[in-house]
Amino acid sequence: MKDYIESYHMFLPDKKFRFLLYMVYPLAVWVLLYIESIFLNGSFILVFTAATVIIAVECLADFFVFAGYARKESGRNEYLKTSVKYTQLLKKAILSDIVRRILSTLLIISVTAAVLKVQLRLTIYLLISAYFFITVALFSLRFFDFFAAYNFITIIVVMLYIGFNVFILDKSILTITSIVLIILSLLLILLHIRILFRVVKEEYYD
Repeated sequence: MKDYIESYHMFLPDKKFRFLLYMVYPLAVWVLLYIESIFLNGSFILVFTAATVIIAVECLADFFVFAGYARKESGRNEYLKTSVKYTQLLKKAILSDIVRRILSTLLIISVTAAVLKVQLRLTIYLLISAYFFITVALFSLRFFDFFAAYNFITIIVVMLYIGFNVFILDKSILTITSIVLIILSLLLILLHIRILFRVVKEEYYD
């Protein structure tokens, strides 16, 4: 486990970024929700806000970690690519990133929902739907290595997430939607990993 975490940290910009990612990020979301709770009484709205903020933060933060990794022409982390262990480092880093994102999303939403006493079924749906939209966003974002693209796509994904939830909640089809989104998330993750490592192999051949 330690080896996976250390490999992941090699792709992060610096120790300050780790502090922001592990500590400031979840605390900032909770502070934002506390401020919002002063003006709003709806507990569901607060958890939904948390899910929306998570999507935005996870997408934009990825720019500093894996931006451009899905295309061969990217010049990110050239010093790591010179290592004979680069493929193994990247594999461990990608897997650690997936686990870290799952834990962050689970922690922030579950704690928020528990404090606000939001229905478990609704909480699980928001967890799964938020993670699915993050997965969809990263699948496309990592083909770009400039921040304007990350910013634009993140805004589009957040808007789609809001519209999607309005539709699903109106139809009250949370359970079946959650199951479908879990399956699609797994498939997208596997496809994304395959694309990333195909690019890595092509770089070595060149």
